Amino acid sequence: MISFFVPGTPAGQGSKTFYGKGRMAESSKKLKPWRDEVTRVAKLHALDAPIDLPVRVYATFWIERPGRPKFADYPATPFDLDKLCRGVGDALQQSGLLKDDSRIVTWVAKKRWALDTPGASISIEPVTPAD
Repeated sequence: MISFFVPGTPAGQGSKTFYGKGRMAESSKKLKPWRDEVTRVAKLHALDAPIDLPVRVYATFWIERPGRPKFADYPATPFDLDKLCRGVGDALQQSGLLKDDSRIVTWVAKKRWALDTPGASISIEPVTPAD
């Protein structure tokens, strides 16, 4: 299993803005710095060759708690959990840790309030036939 922590403010990858003539860009300005940081940290854990087999990814997104959150126990706040996962998956591919993010066959993901540093705890393990 490969495990690491990425410090920073998690940002989701989702909607794109259309600029005409086939040009599109991510709507969130926060995505690029976040995805770049995930890519940077994942590269530190990359193997000699990208992982090219089915994997399970565990991701806990540690969200900075505002002064008076709407929900005290859990960060039921933007970004959507699936969009946070999408950004991490793309970064794992960009880093060379995974050959392709389509190799992720299982996500185990959650959002929690950060007790200390916001970011994401990420672990990757191969999926076995018994799974």
